[in-house]
Amino acid sequence: MSDIQTHKQALEEKIAELESKLAGLKGELQKEVEFEQHKAVDQLDFHYADLDTTFNSLKEFLNMLRDDFKKTFG
Repeated sequence: MSDIQTHKQALEEKIAELESKLAGLKGELQKEVEFEQHKAVDQLDFHYADLDTTFNSLKEFLNMLRDDFKKTFG
């Protein structure tokens, strides 16, 4: 085999190895993205529950305010 062919084959092997490593890194990145998305969805559930609690507190406050208003001016 000539030096050029040997060099070419070595480069092709390195390219194949790098492509394989790149594919592995892309797979790891995809797993990380999916993990972060699941984590964000879980946090949405928490924020929704917090918002629901805040809304209920506001509703109670407005009901109390309405009742006080009726007592005072009704």
